[in-house]
Amino acid sequence: MIRAMPDSHFQPAYLQQPLLETADWLYQSSERLAQQLNYAAQALMHTLTSGGTVLCAGEDEGAHLARRAAMLLVQGQGRERPPLAAVALTPSGSPQQPTLAQQVRALGHPGDVWLAFSLEREDPDLLAATDAARELDMTLVAFTGEAARTLGPMLRDTDVWVPLPGTRADTMFATAWLALSGLCAAVDNHLLGEEHP
Repeated sequence: MIRAMPDSHFQPAYLQQPLLETADWLYQSSERLAQQLNYAAQALMHTLTSGGTVLCAGEDEGAHLARRAAMLLVQGQGRERPPLAAVALTPSGSPQQPTLAQQVRALGHPGDVWLAFSLEREDPDLLAATDAARELDMTLVAFTGEAARTLGPMLRDTDVWVPLPGTRADTMFATAWLALSGLCAAVDNHLLGEEHP
């Protein structure tokens, strides 16, 4: 059995460095990130209370974030409430599977939210699906890196951009994972009022 070791002077820098970098990025960007998450929660609430749906999607690690977002919106985070209409779309892994764009055209409606996650990779399936979402006049809520290379050019004034700090995909992923809890807590607060300890 592996046990926690007592305090030791053996602390390799390569183990500590990514944790310190992520903490630093979070500290520097927390105010702006919270503001954008609030805008994102308002966009989601507008759609959900109007009978619309939140379609969540990403490629690679972004697909994990999309599944988490849909799960949190449907199940909530411990506060009792009805499930919210959110679906995670599955990126196409083979020619036999529908593409994200095909799924958007089949399931999306004007006024729905397209909740997209891009960690600054090429993401061709996500890019084509985002284009399809724009054609359907869906509201885009995009979690991307600061560069916003893939989805940034597609954002309109009515869309919401949640910039993830950091330059590495793993840092952006960790930040997005935490930010999703904040986003869904904000949605619950809009629905149920603020939770008091």
